Amino acid sequence: MEYLPSVLAGFILGCIHAFDVDHVGAVTAFVSKNPNSREAARFGILWGLGHTTILLVLGLLSIAFRFVIPPMVESAAELLVGVMLVAIGAWVLRGVFKKQRVHIHKHQHDGVEHIHIHSHKQGAHHHHSHSMFLVGATHGFAGSAAVMVIIPVALSQSILGAAVYLVLFGIGTMAAMGLFAFLIGEMALRMKGETTLRVLQGVSGTASLSIGLVWIGGVLAG
Repeated sequence: MEYLPSVLAGFILGCIHAFDVDHVGAVTAFVSKNPNSREAARFGILWGLGHTTILLVLGLLSIAFRFVIPPMVESAAELLVGVMLVAIGAWVLRGVFKKQRVHIHKHQHDGVEHIHIHSHKQGAHHHHSHSMFLVGATHGFAGSAAVMVIIPVALSQSILGAAVYLVLFGIGTMAAMGLFAFLIGEMALRMKGETTLRVLQGVSGTASLSIGLVWIGGVLAG
């Protein structure tokens, strides 16, 4: 019961933190390239795992050695996040403009119709999985995480309490982002026609690109 407040606070803040605009932009862009609800959920969870791994390491180091991430390092990480969002958006839009061939197949099992969407580009899942982990890890260095995680951890007097807080924060982040990615993937599956799917990709790619440019501008202006 001693750590119950940390457990509740960590989980709730993790869920909230997952929906930062840069997080949502990156994950949505990735999911639009592979509109499969199960794979989308896996991407979201992997993003959260990368994010959590970095925060757990930084948080425990901060309480063990009493250090805070230098502002210069945090600014560099935020700039990298902006560049990464621009790159992800450009990558998605490039696929739209190249008109990468996407197929929508319908078939039935026991009278229930199923829809599958895929492209002819093979071997992307493994690469995308690693990419999502790295994207989440990069986000772990930047943004509001320093306020919601590192500061409370630095004020804690217990490594165990800090670990509980960080782990539950990470679980909340992974759960929220996994659910969000699943819903985006499910929505993509229910879209009718390749043109509609391309619209989703175009919107998500443009959003990621725009968020990245605004993010970079904010970092440079600060």
